[in-house]
Amino acid sequence: MTLGTEESRSGAIALDKDGKEIARSEECPGVHGEAVAQGEVVGLGCNDGVLLFKNGAFVKVESGREYSRIGDQAGSEKSSVLLGDFKVEPDAELENPGQFALIDTATNSLTTVPMPQGVSYSFRSLGRGPQGEALILGTDGKLHVIDPATGKLTASWPVVGAWKEPREWQEPRPALFVRGDDACVTEPATKKVHRLDLTTGKVAGSATLDAIPNEISGTVSGH
Repeated sequence: MTLGTEESRSGAIALDKDGKEIARSEECPGVHGEAVAQGEVVGLGCNDGVLLFKNGAFVKVESGREYSRIGDQAGSEKSSVLLGDFKVEPDAELENPGQFALIDTATNSLTTVPMPQGVSYSFRSLGRGPQGEALILGTDGKLHVIDPATGKLTASWPVVGAWKEPREWQEPRPALFVRGDDACVTEPATKKVHRLDLTTGKVAGSATLDAIPNEISGTVSGH
C-alpha cells in the first residue's frame, strides 16, 4: 500500500495476508507505478529512484539526481532487471524523455541509457519480450529491443508511422501490449492495431478498427 494523502505520497507499506504490517519505507517521494522482476522482487517508482521490496524488506535504489521521476516500469520473470521511464524535468508540461532506466534488483543499482538520437517514448511504450528483453516503442515508429543486462540496443523494428506524444496524457498515442512472442501496437492515426512477431521482428498482421484505439490489453495466456 502507498503511504500518503490526496496531495502527496511518500512511500509504501507491506502487509502480510492478515493485513499486519511487515515493512515500511518513507523513502519514495511521489511513489507511482510498479513492476515485478525475477524472484518476485517488486519495484515502485519514485521521484528520485526506485523503491524495491525484496526478502521481506524495502531497499531504496537512488538515481543520483535530485529529481528523476520513474513512474512506469516493466518487469519479467526471466530478468532481475526492471525497465523504467526516466524523466528529469520537474516543471515540464510535457517532457519527451531521451533516456530510460534499467534497475538491477539483484545488485540494487540503477543505470540510465540514452534512446537513439532524436527518439523519445511515452508511458505506454514499455514492455518485455519472451526472454526478458526490454522493449520500447519509440516516436520514430520503431520497436526498440534492448538487452537489459548490458543496455545495448540489439534491434529496431518498424511498426507504425512516426508520432508525437500529445500534451494531455488521456489523449491517444501508440501503445504497446506484449504477450508471449507477440507485440500488439496501436496506431491511432490510422485506426489500426498491428501484431509484431517478436521472433522475426516482422509485422504479422494488422486490423483496422471503427474507432481510434487508445489503451490496449489482452486476455491471460491460455485463453
